[in-house]
Amino acid sequence: MLSKCAGRLAVVASTVLLLAGGASVGAAQAQARADVGPITYSIAFSNPRESDDNDLPEPYGEVVVRAPWGQQTALWEHPDRDINTPTLPRYPLFGGAEHRYVPHPVTEVCAFVGEDDTGINDDDILADGCVPYTGPGTYTISAEGGSVTVTVYNFG
Repeated sequence: MLSKCAGRLAVVASTVLLLAGGASVGAAQAQARADVGPITYSIAFSNPRESDDNDLPEPYGEVVVRAPWGQQTALWEHPDRDINTPTLPRYPLFGGAEHRYVPHPVTEVCAFVGEDDTGINDDDILADGCVPYTGPGTYTISAEGGSVTVTVYNFG
């Protein structure tokens, strides 16, 4: 009789564990689906060492959001065009926010951004790396020459 009770208890315990594991996998899958869709954001570029006529940066490079498996979606990108790299302290330039569709869950916000300095100065590096994405909020990625701040207003 004792072995029957122990057997039933083992079956109930394994069923509970299986259901609990399935619930956590289901929750993770639902979260991944919720993290796909339009993202609303803005980007600010900062270079405290900038000292040309307008004291504003001329950024080039890329700002992206990444999936856990490395897929990325560009939020902003611009090539280095030497003296023709535009001055851009913020994106979008005149306030407001930009919208982009992201077809994957996001685990990181990354910025690899230089700042064009012509003449005798070397280009500065404003941002070089990634920070973990935790939801709408402000993400700052820095380097020795400045920083890039991505504000995510809404996602999904």
